[in-house]
Order: sequence, then C-alpha cells, then structure tokens
Amino acid sequence: MKPHPECGACLVHWVFERAAPHTPDVEIARLVRSIVGILVHDVSPVANLGSLCNSTVHKVFEFTQGLAEHYEKLKEASNENAKKILPEAMEYIRLGKTPNDRFARACMLAAAANVAPLNAPSSPYTFQEIRDLINHGIDTAMIDDLLGFIKESRHVLYVTDNAGEIGFDSLVIQQVRELGPKVTLVVKKQIFFEDATMHDANAFGLNNLADEVVTVPGFMVPHDMDPSLAALFESSDFIIAKGTGSYEALHGEIGSKKAAFMLKVKCKPIARELGIDEGGVIVKLQ
Repeated sequence: MKPHPECGACLVHWVFERAAPHTPDVEIARLVRSIVGILVHDVSPVANLGSLCNSTVHKVFEFTQGLAEHYEKLKEASNENAKKILPEAMEYIRLGKTPNDRFARACMLAAAANVAPLNAPSSPYTFQEIRDLINHGIDTAMIDDLLGFIKESRHVLYVTDNAGEIGFDSLVIQQVRELGPKVTLVVKKQIFFEDATMHDANAFGLNNLADEVVTVPGFMVPHDMDPSLAALFESSDFIIAKGTGSYEALHGEIGSKKAAFMLKVKCKPIARELGIDEGGVIVKLQ
C-alpha cells in the first residue's frame, strides 16, 4: 500500500504513543527526532507503508528501555483472554450447517479479533467483539469465492498480526487444513509491540496445526524479504493476511497472487481503499 497524505502523521502517532510511556524523559527528544527523521526522509508517494512502519519500529526499539517487557506482559494476558472465548467460538463454527458456513464463521471471527487500536493499548485485549458476533450472527454470503480459491490452492501463506488474536487465526487454519492445502504460518521474529511471535503461536498449538511456522523481523514486504522467505512466498498460491500492518505491507505488492485481507478497518485511508466505514470488519478477496 502506498501512503495517503495523512499516513505520515498517523505513523508518528502510532509509534510515539506506544513507545513514549516506556522511554526515559531524557530520551524523549531523541525518540521524537528518530521518528520524525524517518517521516521526513523516507515517506513518499511511492514508498511501501509496511516498510516505513518496520523502519520506525526498529528505530524505536534500539534505545527504548522497558518496551519489550511491557508488551510481553500485555500479550500474555491477551492470550489468556482469547483462550477463555475460544471454546465458544469453536462451538459456533461447529454449528454451521455447511462447509461454506463454517469457513465463513471462522474467517469473520478471526477478522473481528483484529481489535488492536492505532493508539497505544491501555490494557490487554478481551475480545468481547467475538461474543457480540456470536450472539448476533454473521453474514456468510461474502465468503463464497474465498472458499473456492482455498479449495483450489496447494500452499497457503497465512500472515498473522497480534497476540491473543492469533488464537482465532487457529480457527481459520483448521478449516483451511481440512480443505487440503499446506499452510505456512508467518509470525514476528522478535517483540514488535503486541504482534504475535513464535511464543504466541505455540501458546495456541499453531506449531502443530500449521505445516510450518516462519519468522519475519517486521511486516512482510514482498520486495524486502530474505531468500528463504522469498522462496516460500513464491511457492504459495494464496495469501491470507491479517491486520492493518499486513494490508499496508502487502496490498498492491503481490503481483498476480490471490489474497484475502482480514481486518478491522481503523483509519480513513484503508476505509477509502476498501469502500467501507471505519470500524467495520472485512474479509476482502484480492
């Protein structure tokens, strides 16, 4: 995704809000200079927004103390909260009358679990939105084409987003595996705010559910992959990408590959591109 005019300011806000509370007062000015420096020198109409996010986050983690420990604790609590609701979600999927209905329920629940805000989280995620969806029902008609593409695929690359949320990704991966494709799961290599790492994948048994779990240092940007990940990307014939960051990194960057973007829409640029209101939950086939 290429930056819209307001994306630079949003990038500064997103990183500063998360980093500043864990930065010593004497380092705040340097924190601001680092973030704004990337904004001034790297943001352009042809830049990849996912790459800009990666550069900014990695710069922040170079000197901010206490950030990793804070997000580790938040992620652990979010994982535990997800585990409390997962049995209800699994039962809701099981009660679907057709394979399409069950697959659609899994996808919409996983998309609705994409609750991380653009501003800094004030507490672990509780995923009450999942219960709301279960109670009010889900429109499954929009998933028909997606199910067909999955059935025709041999290798699905599943790009995760946040901890806690990754537990609901397991619901989709279970459905995909039942349809036959190989599944490679992509998580962050190290702490990247509240994003899921290998530790979070293992917490929900995804190391056993997926055929392979690989790590990336930030959002997965097609033109900026190491050779082993690039080979996996090329061997995949379908991509499922979760969250705002994955949309920003991958939308418009994957050539002729087919993909499904699953997210809650949290900003005006993405709302404009997807044609839905902010706050909406979408599973969008590209």
